[in-house]
Amino acid sequence: MEETPYCIKRQLKTQQGLFNKITLMMSGVLICVMLTALTLSYYSNTQRLVKNVKVMMNALAPVFIDTIVFQDTESSLEFNRLISQYKEIRSLSVYDLNNKLLHYYHSDNVRDVNLRPFLYISGLSMYQRDYLLSYPAYFNGDPIFKYVVYYSASNIIKTIVIQILIYVLPFLFFIVFILFYMYHKVTHPLNYLISELTKMGSGTLDISVFKKDNSEVSLLAMELSKVDNYIFHNETKLQTLNEKLQQQTNQLNEALRIKGNFMANMSHEIRTPMNGVLGFVQCLEDRKLDKQSKQQVEYIKQSANALLIIIDEILDYSKLEAGNVELRFNHFHLETFIHGCIAPFEHDLREKNIQLEIDIDTKIAPYFDADEGRIRQILTNLLGNAVKFTPHGNIELRIRLLDDIESLSAMVHDQPRLHQRLCFSVKDSGIGIAPESLNAIFDSYTQADGSISRQFGGTGLGLSISNSLCQLMSTALNVESELGKGTIFWFNVDLKCCDHPQAESCNEYYNNDLSVYSDMNILVVEDSKVNQQLIKAFLDSFGLLNISIVNDGVLALEYIQHHAVDVILMDCQMPNMGGIEATQRIRKMDFVQPPYIIALTANVLEQEKRHCIAAGMDDYISKPIDKKTLSRILEYAFLHTEPLPLLQKNQQ
Repeated sequence: MEETPYCIKRQLKTQQGLFNKITLMMSGVLICVMLTALTLSYYSNTQRLVKNVKVMMNALAPVFIDTIVFQDTESSLEFNRLISQYKEIRSLSVYDLNNKLLHYYHSDNVRDVNLRPFLYISGLSMYQRDYLLSYPAYFNGDPIFKYVVYYSASNIIKTIVIQILIYVLPFLFFIVFILFYMYHKVTHPLNYLISELTKMGSGTLDISVFKKDNSEVSLLAMELSKVDNYIFHNETKLQTLNEKLQQQTNQLNEALRIKGNFMANMSHEIRTPMNGVLGFVQCLEDRKLDKQSKQQVEYIKQSANALLIIIDEILDYSKLEAGNVELRFNHFHLETFIHGCIAPFEHDLREKNIQLEIDIDTKIAPYFDADEGRIRQILTNLLGNAVKFTPHGNIELRIRLLDDIESLSAMVHDQPRLHQRLCFSVKDSGIGIAPESLNAIFDSYTQADGSISRQFGGTGLGLSISNSLCQLMSTALNVESELGKGTIFWFNVDLKCCDHPQAESCNEYYNNDLSVYSDMNILVVEDSKVNQQLIKAFLDSFGLLNISIVNDGVLALEYIQHHAVDVILMDCQMPNMGGIEATQRIRKMDFVQPPYIIALTANVLEQEKRHCIAAGMDDYISKPIDKKTLSRILEYAFLHTEPLPLLQKNQQ
């Protein structure tokens, strides 16, 4: 049986409480009526009693005068006989005006000792269970004596009770009828309706117990039945609509998944040949070339890097759109970081003869712990736009300290670690932006003027990505511009100061000579012939001699079972068996010393890196491979790996 919802139970209790309150209210009214009737009846009967006694005594005054003045015994007996006709009078004491007892009478069923006269009482009072009346008697308008009457209260009480019953009983019957009618015609039907509300919207609300009349509850039941049917039909329509929306949502999610996979695959497929282009360009840079050849190599490198930037922008936009971007904190040196952001534009700055000014507030801490990569991406986009849209003139990069913020949650040597609020701004003297175009420049694939993409190039994603990254860091990218006079972009961000930065992240270490590790056994697992030759060329230039190359993971497993391997450069996507599966199998083998595995992949998504590390790889290099990065990672791997002259045969 379905349990009654709490809200319905509460409504039932409320309805029952309402009936109880009405009952209590009616009972209070009844009690008030009874008390009023009692008061009125008591007052009217006592006043009538006093009036009757006064009339009687005044009427008997002549007889009493004969009895007292003439000492007439027959008059005295007649007086007593007349008094005895009033059964309610239990005793009567008559006094002169000087309070001398003149006559005393009592009925046959009382004793004198119980009815002592109260000479000094005046008016109406109660004595035990009787009324005590003490008033003067008048004859011809003059008081002639005083009397004290003990009057039985039993008749008065009976009269009062009868009168109360006469007054109250009809009202009591009326209240009972009202409560009975209310319970059976209102409260009970409403309780039934409230219990049926659990079915509201299901189309099964039962109102068959109600007669089709004009009563309010019946009308309410019929209206609720209509509402039930209406909600049921609407609910059915909504369920159908929700199912369609769910299907469309699933299709959209599937489309986004396919889009994400497509973007990742496209990035991989483009980066793989780009790895060869940029890689062999780096090899050519190390050769002795004439001036014209070096210039041509530089042009190739710039073109390849420009293409890589476009690929990265499209991929970053796809990740931001899918919400797959997370902040990754690392230590960095601010001044080194700023110069690293400027380095890619030095050639264009020289060619355009643009003066770049760098202004860093001296109060800013030297080291910070923040997402260096995202801040670098924003500044690179802003500097790239400034260089692109400034034909001549100057560009100013300023970093200002806005505020020092103490963080009480992190203590270093009993001193609070500080956060500093910095303002990064890039100002140029370029072509500027028209006021009506300012609101659109942060939109995806949008530039201030349609001719800009033809004249200056670009995808129109740089500012959109930068704006989204600012929002990810809980800040905003702001802009001010005047057409023909230049533009300034700025954003404020809170950064945590760092007293002990990691040395590796604060400098760009590059060792071109690794010949001291020439006895290390290196296995390259790569299916692309171009990339095989590129990696071998890099390794040869480092002075490394023991290099073996296989085409896929299956051959890699077979090779390491018979040969000593210290370091493996493992491509992730290969035919037959990819690098992830090959690494997982290698980690299950029994080694004297396991090889140091470095992932090589053109997939630059963060989850790909986590996937590689989870599979058992020790490090990660994205394609296109940077020669300096490869050198640094290899040296780190060699320092943590001892060369093996012989590797025993392993069993999977």
